[in-house]
Amino acid sequence: MGMQGDGSSDHRSPVGDAAARLAQDTAQLARNELLAVESEIRAALRRIGAGGALSGAAGVCGVLALWSAHETLLRSLEPILPGARASAVLGGAYAMGALALAQAARRRLCAVPGRAADAHDQTDKSAARTEPGPAHRGDGPA
Repeated sequence: MGMQGDGSSDHRSPVGDAAARLAQDTAQLARNELLAVESEIRAALRRIGAGGALSGAAGVCGVLALWSAHETLLRSLEPILPGARASAVLGGAYAMGALALAQAARRRLCAVPGRAADAHDQTDKSAARTEPGPAHRGDGPA
């Protein structure tokens, strides 16, 4: 026999039953949402993993193709430039190409609007243009 307020199920009010059902339904909904999010994340990671592996394989093939082209060019220069001169000429040509590409990349990156340094400069300029209010000048209420 249950007494009032002892938590027995014999004397539950309709509001208490509704609150318990609401708590159970909310917990089940949260569990279902978490399971859905987990499955979406797993699927996205599988796609990313496969894409990363394919990108890595493409990079390896690209490096091998460049190595093959380098070897072919080196072999064709060896009769003209004896000894290590062919390698030195190719190394110099590669270094000049790398320098030119790095300079082009730097120019393009510096031209990108919205860089952090530009935003900071623009903030400083706009702050200098605004006139300080009374609280900033010191003649306002303390």
